[in-house]
Amino acid sequence: MAIVEELYLPEECWECIFKISLQKYGDHSLNSLSVVSKQFLSITDRLKFSLTISNQTLPSLPRLLQRFTNLTSLDLSHFRVNCDVILTQLSCFPLQIKSLNLSYRGTIPSNGLQIFSQKITTLTSLICSNIGFFYISDLYLIANSFPLLEELDLSLPKIEVIKSYDYFDINSITLALPKLRKVNLSGCYYITNSSLFHLCKNCKFLEEVVMFDCKNLTGIGIASAIRERPNLRSFSITLSEAIISMELIDSLRSLKHLSCLDWSFSYISDQLLLYLADKGLNLRRLVLRGCSGYSYLLDLSHCRCISEGIVEVLRCCEIIHLNLSYCKKVNLSGMNFQVPKLEVLNLSFTRIDDKTLNAISKSCSGLLQLELERCYNITGKGVKQVVEKCTRLKEINLLHCRKVSADVDFWTAMVLLRPSLRKIIPPSDFRPSNSKRKPLFGRGCFRC
Repeated sequence: MAIVEELYLPEECWECIFKISLQKYGDHSLNSLSVVSKQFLSITDRLKFSLTISNQTLPSLPRLLQRFTNLTSLDLSHFRVNCDVILTQLSCFPLQIKSLNLSYRGTIPSNGLQIFSQKITTLTSLICSNIGFFYISDLYLIANSFPLLEELDLSLPKIEVIKSYDYFDINSITLALPKLRKVNLSGCYYITNSSLFHLCKNCKFLEEVVMFDCKNLTGIGIASAIRERPNLRSFSITLSEAIISMELIDSLRSLKHLSCLDWSFSYISDQLLLYLADKGLNLRRLVLRGCSGYSYLLDLSHCRCISEGIVEVLRCCEIIHLNLSYCKKVNLSGMNFQVPKLEVLNLSFTRIDDKTLNAISKSCSGLLQLELERCYNITGKGVKQVVEKCTRLKEINLLHCRKVSADVDFWTAMVLLRPSLRKIIPPSDFRPSNSKRKPLFGRGCFRC
């Protein structure tokens, strides 16, 4: 009996342990723990906050809803039958749902949503992307039914049933959603300059706007709109105009809290990159994926050519995470200044050499993670410079780097040189013996 009492832990302790497991391994860890005992089953049921409903789970849905009483998120995007019945059924349970995903449907289940909203009034996030037929009346339904919405995703409708862009009152719709913080209306052709203006003017908490491929937006209209919302933190939009006006650049400069700017698949000029650097935007993330119109391509991945343009942006923008993987031409040799905020740099599948690593070692002392997979031109000399000078480096990936030594003594020296290293992905022929493995991985560093 004494031994049993010594091993006893109160439920609060088990719950803390399970939360850690949940954060690290996801819902699968709860499934395993729930079969251990009735006590564990009770605890894991309380920690279940999200549920994906599919055709297979439909027969057991009432039992699942009675079992998981703390659900806050429901995903119906995999459910291929009429959602009106399911939403009506869900409204019969005392749930505190905050997030609902109804994506990939033929139409918005308007009847079910109306009944659902009358019983469940806690919804703050609604995702309805990739809807087959989207009616403008659906906008009114959503706005009037869920006034507490903070996140709304109506992106990529297949067919928009609307006869005229002036057919609906966007002003009244945005006034009905005053708490919006994040909105994604990508691919919605009914969005005009006026739509964006009223959205920014009326939604005072708006922080993130995503409007890729909205054909009826212009640079001047965008500039006018974003001046109405100076607290924007993230702005993602496709610009189709060949010339980006200084009015738009100045409007972006007025956004003092802007940390993420995504202009994927836009027409961007060399001059614009220089303006972005010269204006000193406080960007942490700049995305120009798949852009055209300029020779100095700057992207997070898969761009054809990157040259001095990236250096000028790094000079003035405090970017934390930069992904240049698969870029055929990367030139960082002109980086003769400090980039103290850069923590993650991905140069995998590029043609960089030791000269680039030398520039990185001198300028990026705060680097935490460096990805160099299949960088065939770098050698152990360049790697040593980075490991020595980047004093906070924790992770380095050198998979298939053929000119970097795979000898365990080389990597033991690297770990001793840089005690902060915690994760090494060495060249593929790295095969340490058991006798040499211990001094290398006995310092908290491990090999993947």
